[in-house]
Parts: sequence; structure tokens; C-alpha cells
Amino acid sequence: MLTAKKSDLSAALGLVATIVERRNTIPILSNLAIERVDGGLRARMTDLDLEAEISFSGAVDTSFRPFTVPAHMLREIVGKLSDGSDITIETKGDGASPDSASLKSGRSKFSLHCLPPGDLSSMSLGELPYRFTIPAKSLMAVIGAVSFAISTEETRYYLNGIFMHPSEAGMVFVATDGHRLAKRLVMVEDIPAGAPGVIIPRKTIAALAKVLPKDGDITIEWSDAKICFSFPGTRLLSKQIDGQFPDYARVIPQNNKTQVSVKGKDLCAAVERVQLISTERGRAMQFQFEGDVLTLSVTNPDAGSAEDQLSCEGDADVKIGFNSK
Repeated sequence: MLTAKKSDLSAALGLVATIVERRNTIPILSNLAIERVDGGLRARMTDLDLEAEISFSGAVDTSFRPFTVPAHMLREIVGKLSDGSDITIETKGDGASPDSASLKSGRSKFSLHCLPPGDLSSMSLGELPYRFTIPAKSLMAVIGAVSFAISTEETRYYLNGIFMHPSEAGMVFVATDGHRLAKRLVMVEDIPAGAPGVIIPRKTIAALAKVLPKDGDITIEWSDAKICFSFPGTRLLSKQIDGQFPDYARVIPQNNKTQVSVKGKDLCAAVERVQLISTERGRAMQFQFEGDVLTLSVTNPDAGSAEDQLSCEGDADVKIGFNSK
């Protein structure tokens, strides 16, 4: 039997929606395991390509046995329980593993079918020879800056993630979908010599974004096939995308003669105002640079038009269109 606070158990189930598929041809992959670890409990879930282990606080008695229950069902039940409540889960069954789990909280009672925890395979860490640490804030900034450019086109699977590779200045993170490209450099010390570049899958990036802490350091370890992100209470182990990321540096124009600087917050606010006239079918926005003025404009035959102007530094005479999003 285990007893835990709703808030603690709910936090441990935060990645269920990201990792666990609702429909699985392998029934055990629809379940998550609750296991005892030193100092508490942990929830473990996997789709065979990505595995998460999240520790949480709870009390167990001597009769506690590891068990698995339907992940989405448990998450939805816990979400509907009263805030601040205690949750008790007791397993039943005389065999080698529990047959069912009884969940109680206040006057609410639920009974869930269990599958053997041994059937929920665990991804082997293996040898991860390359390692560095990065502040959680820096990694979150990377995700926010480049993940929008990750491709969703499955036929170009090698673009379905963020390419991480070392450089002389630090660690570089790049994403592109063939139409847009985002690159961010993070100053990192002690990058292992000979460390290869890796493509971190889109699903792994989405999971990271949900559980990264606001402070502290993240340890990143990888080999030629896997990558692991770990910080207190959480470990994400993922397969890499097995493919060759394109030589993105070749498509970045060099020695540009025209350069204009605009305040980022002002530009963002102007784009949000002007794009109100656009529609889902057409997000085209014109940027017209004339001297030290940038004019943003949108024309929508069904709704009207919009225009806004910003001051900029530099001298340019350029008219160009972008997707406003």
C-alpha cells in the first residue's frame, strides 16, 4: 500500500499525455509503473523510444509491491480528485504480481486492472561516454528559441528534432523544416573531446519542456544511439534520430551588406497587432524597410487591411514577405 498527496502524484504523472499513447498494439505500453526507490516512489513510463522516470514523495508499508495501471486513466482520476487530498493505493492479488489496484481518496473509490510490472521493459542506459551540464534556464531558452522550426514532415525524419553539436565557442542547437531555420549557441565548458552531434527527437523536446525546473543544472549524457537528460527527481532517456542532419551552415547567407536593427519587443507587439487582419489561410505579412522606418502591412480581401510602423537603426530599401506567425 502507498499513500501520497494529490499534488505529488499529479506532478509525477505530468508526462503521461506526452509519452504514453492512448492506443497501443502492445497493452503494457498503455500502463505506467509505480515502483519503490530510495527515499520514496517513482513513476516510470515508456513508448520504447523515450522513457521517463519521475520520483515523488509517498509512504509505503512492508506489503508494497511494484505494479502497473493504465496511465491515462490514473492521470484523469487523480486530476478530478480534491486539491490537497491524500490518495491511497492498495494492490491485490496472490500471484507474482498484483492483479488489481484499489485507489481511495476521501469518499471516492476506484479499482484498476494491473499488468505485470516486469512486462514494462526498461530502456538500458548502456555506456554514455559524452557528458556536460547546462543551466535549466539556458536549456529552456534553447527550446523556446528553436523548437518552432522543427519539421513535422515524417518523410524528412532527420529534420524531426533539434540538432545538438559542439563548437569552439560552446554547444550549438539547430532546427529547420526547410523553410525556416533557428540556431542558438550556449556557452558550455568542458565539452568532451570528439563528441558527435546528435538529433534530439521532437517528442523528447516536448517532454523536456514540460518537466524542466526553473533553476539548477541539467546533466546531458549521450552516445551514438541514446541521449539522457537528468536532474533531481527526474530522468529522461531517449533514442536519437538515426539520420544525417544537413549542413545547415551552407544555407545561411554570409557577408550580408544590408543590416537593420529593431527593438524585439516593439516588433513582436506590432506583428501581433497587424496579423489580427490575417486569416488561417493566409498569414503573409509585408515588411517594407525605407531608411530608418519599417512598415508592416497585411491585406485581407475578406476583412480589410492593417499597417503599423516602427523606427529602426540602419539604412535599407527592401520589401519582403514573411509568415506572420
